[in-house]
Amino acid sequence: MASNSNPLDNTPSLRPHTTLHSPTPNTRAWSSRAHPSSAAPLLATAASDKSVHVWDMRDWRLLSTISGGHKRSVRCVGWKDYGRRTKRTRTDTDAGTVGAQEEGQREGQQDPVILATGSFDANCGLWVWNTNNSASEPSQQQVQTVPGSFDEDTDTAEQDFTHTHTPNEADENEEWHFSTLLTGPDSEIKDLQFSPPHYGANLLATCSRDKSVWVWEEVEAEEWETVAVLGEHTGDVKCLGWCGGARTTRAGLRRRLRRRWGEGDADADVDAGGGDEEEKEEEIVLGGRELLASGSYDDTIRLHHDDEAEGDWITIAVMTGHEGTVWDLRFEGHVNLASYPDGTSEEEVIADWEPRLVSCSDDLTVRVWRKELSEKERGEKRMRIAEAKRGQERAGAANGEAAPLQTGFASSRLPSVIRPPTSTEKWVEEASLPGVHVRTIYALDWSAKTGLIVTCGGDGLIAVYRESAASASSAAEDVVMNGTAEHNEQDQDAGDIKKLKTEWRVVAAMEAAHDEYEINHVCWAPVRDQRRQLDAGEVVDSSDRDDEEYIVSTGDEGDVKVWRLPREVLGQIRQDL
Repeated sequence: MASNSNPLDNTPSLRPHTTLHSPTPNTRAWSSRAHPSSAAPLLATAASDKSVHVWDMRDWRLLSTISGGHKRSVRCVGWKDYGRRTKRTRTDTDAGTVGAQEEGQREGQQDPVILATGSFDANCGLWVWNTNNSASEPSQQQVQTVPGSFDEDTDTAEQDFTHTHTPNEADENEEWHFSTLLTGPDSEIKDLQFSPPHYGANLLATCSRDKSVWVWEEVEAEEWETVAVLGEHTGDVKCLGWCGGARTTRAGLRRRLRRRWGEGDADADVDAGGGDEEEKEEEIVLGGRELLASGSYDDTIRLHHDDEAEGDWITIAVMTGHEGTVWDLRFEGHVNLASYPDGTSEEEVIADWEPRLVSCSDDLTVRVWRKELSEKERGEKRMRIAEAKRGQERAGAANGEAAPLQTGFASSRLPSVIRPPTSTEKWVEEASLPGVHVRTIYALDWSAKTGLIVTCGGDGLIAVYRESAASASSAAEDVVMNGTAEHNEQDQDAGDIKKLKTEWRVVAAMEAAHDEYEINHVCWAPVRDQRRQLDAGEVVDSSDRDDEEYIVSTGDEGDVKVWRLPREVLGQIRQDL
């Protein structure tokens, strides 16, 4: 029988870190996004005053206000991600995965800072940070982080592009170059997102109130073409997201597994032989096939991909479990080891792991979805796992060094985890997270660093969920009520990894996070502060900032608030990092 206890009972509260006030009074803030690279510690906020406010995440100063590109409120923002830089020479296969991003990314060159903005005026604008800005005389430290940082006297200066400028005509003294204006949708842009850096092409997806999803491709620098217009939804398309997979290394997975099973000093093992093994090893991407998800007012989630056989983008799956508007969704980007039994090797995890999808809705639910494998796909997965196990057996005679399984984007052949899928896929609901919201859940984010999920909504509540191995009592309770994930028995035939049951729990929350105002957006953001604000008496190790993420919430009153997780939650997740 399901428990009737309130999931928020005895739940620790988030710790306030700082509040960013809008420079324009009585302005609604719609959403915020942090730049993924440490070289550009920037946070962008879309606002109803037709502008975007850009903050320096090292000290939370307002660096600039971008305006003049849109005629109505800016609804959403997104940064272009160039991925992790590596010094190793890429193979021909690797070059194919880098695609158009290979050009201009040679060692020693800095990637441009590119911001996309979507507006109620139905247009999408692309902005590039102007590194030739003559008004900027950055210090040596600023040169190493933010290109073209501002002087103290100009850190809040607004650049107005409403005069005679058109795209591609930026002056040298402008902070942001208005690069491109993408037009086509008939009504407001609800969401946008650049494709992950390992995709074969530079793509940008937008969705709109006109029930459409547009996919654009950058064919040359600052030149974009429409490659698909998807119109299968029957209502406003509220959200979208690319499948980015999980970025990791074999050394990183090995360290986490050994720490999880208590097999000696995992950190010492990783560093044995001198240096950081994880830094030396090529990064791999698990489950990062080219796939786009969209959620709509029609209560459905659709998955789309570019089908080579059809020569066009097609819809390959439809999820119909929600009973209200799907407001937000995210693919999983963190390999959660909670469901793997003792003794599982990193190669078996690599062969087995596939990303799930989480969504939130007007029906007050947060649901986790997984792909149900076909008979052919189950057979292929069993072969990959068997190959991984044979590699582990061979490793016993080779000083513990496992023969690497060829998978991920650092391998010498196209990995099976990104082979083109069949024309149709079946995705099923795996778990429904504990219900804590009493009004519409507007936004969520799934941390690629920790696996935590954060949600927010019209009730002013921010909730943080964590997935862990299920206790014997909770595993027997109702799946929908307590968030227990049942792993499908059909995927656990002989030769498969026998997955453990997991459950989702609320580990932190903040009620009335923006006082009486609704919260429009929430996301995870990396810690970039130069001077951390600490609680009274708190002692923080210098490495803590590498383990922690902030929660950034954007409210209807115009404020952006930055939150820290409770200390006890940080202690829990560090055991798995």
